[in-house]
Amino acid sequence: MRPDQATSWYRRMSAVYALGAWTLLGSLIFLGRKKSKVPVEQKDVARNEMLEPPKGFYVETIVTYKEDFVPVTDRILNFWKSWTGGPGPES
Repeated sequence: MRPDQATSWYRRMSAVYALGAWTLLGSLIFLGRKKSKVPVEQKDVARNEMLEPPKGFYVETIVTYKEDFVPVTDRILNFWKSWTGGPGPES
């Protein structure tokens, strides 16, 4: 790569980085100000009312797995054990 190409590439990447940084900073400031102006409503709810679920409210979750399904966490753990669980160096 010629020096003039390297310089132009460096300037382009600096501009992209600066644009991203300023966009992130501006978004954080904008969202921070926007959140602080929204009034928060608080309800006085009795303690025992919070412990009881609302009447007529029912949620059911059904999880179905394939016959030979292995969760991703188990796959990662098995892979890790295959790399680290060997017999080790012989003395």
